[in-house]
Amino acid sequence: MIPRMLTLLRESRGYSGAQLAKLSGVPQPTLSRLENGMATIDRARLERIADALGYPVEAFEWEDPVLGFGSSAFYHRKQQTLPQTVLRKVQAQVNLTRMRLERLLKSIEIEPRYALPVIDVEEFGSASEVARAVRALWKLPMGPVDDVAAAVEGAGVIIVRADLESPKISAISLDNVGGYPALIFVNRAHPADRERFTVAHELGHLVMHSDLRASEQAEAEADQFAAEFLMPAADIRVQLKAITLQRAAQLKPVWRVAMAALIRRARDLNLIDDSRFRSLVVSMSQKGWRKVEPVSIAADRPTVLKEALRVHLQQHGYSLPELAQVVAMRPDEFRARFDVEQSVARQRPDVTYLRPLN
Repeated sequence: MIPRMLTLLRESRGYSGAQLAKLSGVPQPTLSRLENGMATIDRARLERIADALGYPVEAFEWEDPVLGFGSSAFYHRKQQTLPQTVLRKVQAQVNLTRMRLERLLKSIEIEPRYALPVIDVEEFGSASEVARAVRALWKLPMGPVDDVAAAVEGAGVIIVRADLESPKISAISLDNVGGYPALIFVNRAHPADRERFTVAHELGHLVMHSDLRASEQAEAEADQFAAEFLMPAADIRVQLKAITLQRAAQLKPVWRVAMAALIRRARDLNLIDDSRFRSLVVSMSQKGWRKVEPVSIAADRPTVLKEALRVHLQQHGYSLPELAQVVAMRPDEFRARFDVEQSVARQRPDVTYLRPLN
């Protein structure tokens, strides 16, 4: 058993040492010594711990590094109010998903259509200039971005919809490290318009923030990047003049961003003044539109992870239980967490071995 995996798996369920001790029947002092690498464990007790956590025992043998999030964006003031147990649970789940994806992608070659650049904001002058440079590099056409997820995954980034435990956490992005691809985890509870802006925002972090900088500055730059990436000033300016709520509702399905984002963009481009901006925001609040806008849009379609699962299940010949075993999960959780459709998974209960991924 790898001690850090015991800690990671425990934290992924949001359990304290005392809670795991109660659930598993293994004394808390013993669990503490195990997590600190100061004790060994027999198979019977390890199986009790595994059952309590809902993982196969193989998960405790993984030797992968456990990574922090790196970017100060995750530790923004909105997250500082969250309990440490929630933050640790999210960090553990993100690490485990990254480890699982590394295993799923070992035998699948992903060929990005274009590069994911690393750009110094100061050299380009502003985050908006960086966004324009990325759009040019990726040869995106003028106007709205039809599918932000497809554009971002075209640069080799994998987008994962996940339960991030709190609406205060919109997303987490992780640079590629070693054999791990760059990842963006988005909160599956958020609506499609917010998700699109969030993905563009996290793309901004990946492109601009490989160095350390203050959280407030990084967040402002990522917002500026996302606004220009999704709503280029040269293309949208004329459409935002004298914007009203009715006009924002008409433009939302065209630009596929929130009405609130369109109104904010009009202010940032000096097409409306602060007084008009506040009036529109107050009107949206009075109508209840700050929480649920009256116009909805279809969600983008991240495809890399879904396609990887399809290849394993349909071309490599894995059954769903076999593939769940590869990533050290129980089949029911594997199906739910990765949105595996029953029609895609070809169940073969008679096969009990795993084909090597390489």
